Amino acid sequence: MDLSVYWHGGRTPRVEPLQGAVESEVVVVGGGMAGLTCAQTLVARGVEVALVERAFCGAGASGRTSGFITPDSELELSDLVTNYGERQGRALWEFARSGLERIRRTIQERAIECDYQVQDSLFVARTARAFRKVVEAEHRTHVSLGYRSTLYDRGSLGAIIGARAYHGGIRYAGTFGINSYAYCRTLRDDLERRGVRVYEGTPVVRLTGRGVETPAGTVTAKTVVVLTDRCLPELGLAVPAVYHVQTFLAVSRPLRVHEIRSLFPGDHLMVWDTDLVYQYFRITGEGRLLVGGAQLRSMYSRREARSSPGVVRRLYRYLGEQFPSLKVELEHFWPGLIGVSKDFAPVVGRHHAHPSAYFAGAGAGLPWAAALGEYLAQKITEGRDELDEVLSPGRPWTIGPRLQRLLGKPMAFALSHGAAKYVRK
Repeated sequence: MDLSVYWHGGRTPRVEPLQGAVESEVVVVGGGMAGLTCAQTLVARGVEVALVERAFCGAGASGRTSGFITPDSELELSDLVTNYGERQGRALWEFARSGLERIRRTIQERAIECDYQVQDSLFVARTARAFRKVVEAEHRTHVSLGYRSTLYDRGSLGAIIGARAYHGGIRYAGTFGINSYAYCRTLRDDLERRGVRVYEGTPVVRLTGRGVETPAGTVTAKTVVVLTDRCLPELGLAVPAVYHVQTFLAVSRPLRVHEIRSLFPGDHLMVWDTDLVYQYFRITGEGRLLVGGAQLRSMYSRREARSSPGVVRRLYRYLGEQFPSLKVELEHFWPGLIGVSKDFAPVVGRHHAHPSAYFAGAGAGLPWAAALGEYLAQKITEGRDELDEVLSPGRPWTIGPRLQRLLGKPMAFALSHGAAKYVRK
């Protein structure tokens, strides 16, 4: 099995690190979905932008993901409403939807070739209890807030998915899948053509009141925007509030037409389930099965694992249980670390010592990341601030700083996530 990132195609781009001193109105730190979207929004408003990225644009979580472009991430709509109330929960859902539409609009306007696949979302129940408590609640929330969705029980679900063991699901439209690495690389090149100075292979070693310092140079800027997701704490930002979870993705050999139809008798769908450590899958434009998952015992590990035989076995077992007639051969398998907060919602803030430095991260899911990048760009140019309080890294947490110091970050985040998503269910 090939352990390289499938989207990279066996190649990574050459980089040109920053050498010397440059000046810019704004410097964006981070070349993932959030950073690229922030730079895109700023340059469209006539702002001079420099972007620095320690590896290459799309090297991190944004270029390694499953490419699910859905407002769902770690939190469904019903989670948001339960955790934040109807008004704020809906606002956060719309925030994620705005990121989704930003990505779609960019693909269409810039004619980005990134395996754009229109696919409805399908959230499926692994148990009868999960169907009653989680999936039906999700459907009721969608309907009560005016969003269209379709609820399937166990008997009717077979019309749209060939699995044997699910107990029902909720389906909604307006979502799609992409090759997120191709998206990031094309957007990076487009931004460079539009005047953004992009310096890859350029880690930031220190934030200052006048910009950023890198190993071989500096960027002097009136405003600094740090969009490095799980790596925010490395620059002293949101240290107690941001950590990561470890997940893995695999891609199969190309499936035959009849094999794909055994998965999806009709439309292709983006599917994830109600398990605590959930599985998810979709079909790519090449007809390959993309499937992801993790293991609880390694999900909160401090260091990224390059491979995991246990997760490979888990994915094969899962596919065999759901689709016993389908003989899947997984050809590629790779890891990813996803930035998360203790309640799964992102964080947005300003540097305590340098008020001209803004940051955001832990936006689990590409639409959330895109929305965060646009939000900070609009904060700089228009003073946008309606989500500052609810997304503050200093907001109340189930496990506060003292207990977290005793437990350690992995345990504190694992327990907080259980409380945020599953205790109430």
